[in-house]
Amino acid sequence: MKIFNAFLLKLLTAGMVLVFFHSFSYAQPIVDGFMKGKGHGSLVLSYSWEQYDQFYLGPDKRDAPPPYGGQITTQSISLYGIVGLTDNLDLVANIPYITAKGEGVDTIDQQVNNLQDASLWLKWRPLQVEAGEGKLSFLAALGLAAPLSDYAANAVLSIGNHSTRIDGRLITHYQSGSGVFVELQAGYSIRSNEVPNATLLAAKLGYAGAGFYIDLWSETQISDSDAPDIGMVPFNETRVNYTQIGLNAFVPLSSSFGISAGVGQYVSGRNVGLATRVSGGIVYSF
Repeated sequence: MKIFNAFLLKLLTAGMVLVFFHSFSYAQPIVDGFMKGKGHGSLVLSYSWEQYDQFYLGPDKRDAPPPYGGQITTQSISLYGIVGLTDNLDLVANIPYITAKGEGVDTIDQQVNNLQDASLWLKWRPLQVEAGEGKLSFLAALGLAAPLSDYAANAVLSIGNHSTRIDGRLITHYQSGSGVFVELQAGYSIRSNEVPNATLLAAKLGYAGAGFYIDLWSETQISDSDAPDIGMVPFNETRVNYTQIGLNAFVPLSSSFGISAGVGQYVSGRNVGLATRVSGGIVYSF
């Protein structure tokens, strides 16, 4: 029995490596309440680094026991683009390349890397009204994501769940005359390959001015409640819940170029790594 329990604990912990990467790249909304305007757009080349050595096994926070006492590190390079098809309709695309590395007795120097999932979104603003000295906007966004490579999904170390997803979001955005803004999002994600569907919630509070941009954000994912925890099904079919908070900033260097930076931290979850993320990027606007 002791041998079986040790094997099970090892299996469950190994699964944490995989499940964490399944949530990777979905933590912060790829769409927001700002519109680019017809013919205008941006290209962003960004780098992101994430790391954790604690995880939530089901709802309980655990230190990774041997042989998985090392850190799990993920790095990604993403190319993001957005263009205004009309003043009230934007097209958004994102392509990430991800490297994941696990440390520990059974994962020493083990590393996987590949293109992950490309995503394509349409963001529509059907209504914008004057509200005091500001503007209140109501938007809807529809996105499709699909794997770009044949990476392993049900594996100890993985960069994703190899699932095709259709995501829908409703967005309410208030922009004051001073530049301060508030944004709320709610949505749902439908996923293939037995990966649990999920409810998506997000909020932002920030300032958008000519000299700089900054926001505080939170993002929550809640998988369908009938999805099981780690160890009961293949790793990619596991329930993954989380709440993450963070800070983003952008400073223009010229009329066309600027730099962005951000930090993020998981603060609660289920079957997910308690990860910290830092990122930076170069932004070209036209």
